[in-house]
Amino acid sequence: MHPRDCEWWEYKNHKYANAVPIRCEAILNELANGHLNIEGCLNNTRPLHKQIFENLTPPAQPYLAGHYRGEKFRCLRYLQNTVEGDRRVGTPPDRVAAAMANFYSHLVAGGLKALSDAFAIPDEKLPAAEKLHYVVKLVCRLLVQFLGIHPYANGNGHMGRLIVWLVLSKFGYWPQEWPLDGHPPYDELLSRYRNGEEQPLEDFVHMAIDGTVGRPPPPSETDVTSGSNVGEIKTG
Repeated sequence: MHPRDCEWWEYKNHKYANAVPIRCEAILNELANGHLNIEGCLNNTRPLHKQIFENLTPPAQPYLAGHYRGEKFRCLRYLQNTVEGDRRVGTPPDRVAAAMANFYSHLVAGGLKALSDAFAIPDEKLPAAEKLHYVVKLVCRLLVQFLGIHPYANGNGHMGRLIVWLVLSKFGYWPQEWPLDGHPPYDELLSRYRNGEEQPLEDFVHMAIDGTVGRPPPPSETDVTSGSNVGEIKTG
């Protein structure tokens, strides 16, 4: 049973919470400069979680940074962590370690191998746009699966988005609008993905890569040529 006197951790309430965006930027700089072992980071996100949140936990619970729920620490061993309104989020604490091991061995390692094989094929036989499509499908699946496990007491969103960064950068993509610190407007898209509607989240990630999140779509050819006021291009 989770001890009642364990303080709920909200890093945003810490007086040094402004360290989080600075640390996130430092990690992305390490990634950009090739100083991170991408597969090692994907295999175990805990060191990077600690790097972001160390010394921002309640004083008596420093282990909240860099450890999964269910590990043998007083305020983690029985800690449940769910998302209001979606009972599919939040693996029970005694199953988190196994779920994360399975996450890497099946989804991450298998996905990276399949993508590496695909990227070894010349673009003339497998176009670059199709390769990107496969990358986006994988990162969306990883993001949803990771957030479904919710392995940490806090900071799951940061780590889920970092997983996306790691995979995209491994295959040569650097998203224009994918904040590591900050919450993209994708909550509804995550829920729809869990319901079997995958395309909206995949479209969102595509737009994050090319920097068009939040921009209105360009006018269609029909709008431009029909003479209607909607999307009409005026000259002179």
